[in-house]
Amino acid sequence: MRALVLLLALCAGVGAAERPQSTSSQRHFVVGISPFLDNGVKDDVYRSLVHLLVQDLPLNSTVALYDSFNLKTISQVSIPEARAFESPKTRANQFSSAIWDLKQFLAQDHPRPSDARLRFQGAMRVHQFCDFLAENLPDTNASWSLLLIGSPLYQDQKEPGFSMVDGYFPSDGHLQASREQSVFGVSDMDKPMHRFVLDWVYFGDPWLSDLYREKVTRFWTLYVQGRGGELGSFSGDLATAVQSFRQSAETAAATAHHWTVDPQQTKPEMLRIGREVDVADWIQRDSILEVAQRPPSVMFGPMKIGIRWKDNIDLDLYAAPRQGAETLFFQHLRSPEGYYYKDHRSSPGREYEFIEFDSSVDAREVEAFVNFYKGSRPGGPHGEVRIEFENKIYSAPFSISASQGNRGRSGPSQEDCWTRIPVQEILKIAHRSAAD
Repeated sequence: MRALVLLLALCAGVGAAERPQSTSSQRHFVVGISPFLDNGVKDDVYRSLVHLLVQDLPLNSTVALYDSFNLKTISQVSIPEARAFESPKTRANQFSSAIWDLKQFLAQDHPRPSDARLRFQGAMRVHQFCDFLAENLPDTNASWSLLLIGSPLYQDQKEPGFSMVDGYFPSDGHLQASREQSVFGVSDMDKPMHRFVLDWVYFGDPWLSDLYREKVTRFWTLYVQGRGGELGSFSGDLATAVQSFRQSAETAAATAHHWTVDPQQTKPEMLRIGREVDVADWIQRDSILEVAQRPPSVMFGPMKIGIRWKDNIDLDLYAAPRQGAETLFFQHLRSPEGYYYKDHRSSPGREYEFIEFDSSVDAREVEAFVNFYKGSRPGGPHGEVRIEFENKIYSAPFSISASQGNRGRSGPSQEDCWTRIPVQEILKIAHRSAAD
């Protein structure tokens, strides 16, 4: 056994914990695998990767397999430029240790992080994995081929506000931000990645809609470009991804859209695609056919609060179900009671955003505010508040006195950039006092 291990080390040119040596003529292949794949797909993943190792990948190449969530090495091998390694049988014998490591990794039941709001199905920490590769891959002028096997929806219990679940996806502001401002920030990377082509395969159907799939695909395309790479195949078909990875395709299908970062989207925020096309109809409609004239008959129930405005400025909605509870806004997207939604549009005229408390709240305790975040508006911004409660729509105007945005700052000197939404007055009910 020791002789076999020594032979494998000589063939690989590197131990599992060492960095592979590089030559200019070598081709380099890297595979990042989620430790949380569904058991139903693990056999297919195992067979596909073994087939790559023993038959498909070229001579004089390096292959590195990593856990793309925990940032750990699974195995690394080097395929020599020797005729003997044209034989799948020879490779199977020589790379048996690496194949065993892969099998053990996929067979293991990896403990998932504990978070009541996140599932971590197929989760990968893509941006941290890219940092890991930038630090650990050898310097080379040749491009790398990178294959990711796992969910395209980012999840991390340490940064839950950036999680791409339930229809959320990052705005282009993340791509123009620093790492301190956003986990997706690429503007201040100390060490860029080597040139690479990324193929990505996921399993099942993680998309709420075709629009959601397009938004996430667009974001990852631009993110990969920001790190010096190119997104190739991006699909739920394992065979397509593996073939593209093996061939190191230089033509990226996703970039055929010629997507570019929107320079007007400067704020790093998480946007949301609704589960249904009509999820925001109550606020999208230009006019309300029947505005509620009477107070609701009950005080407890789900509630939606939305704001609309027409100027090319950035306003932000803040709301909490009661004093002391979590406040929902663009940097805190989910709470036990509900979620924040922002509809981003490339042109002004029908901007809107809303917060939905999908758990029952006491209408007498709900608090909401609007902040003039960015832009200029002589005389101050004005718009419309709409509240949906007990299947009725209530409406009222709002205004802010400041003529310039303050980027969300608070305090006595910033009061003119904020306005309180009088929820109870709009609903025509009395506010509950602290003594009640």
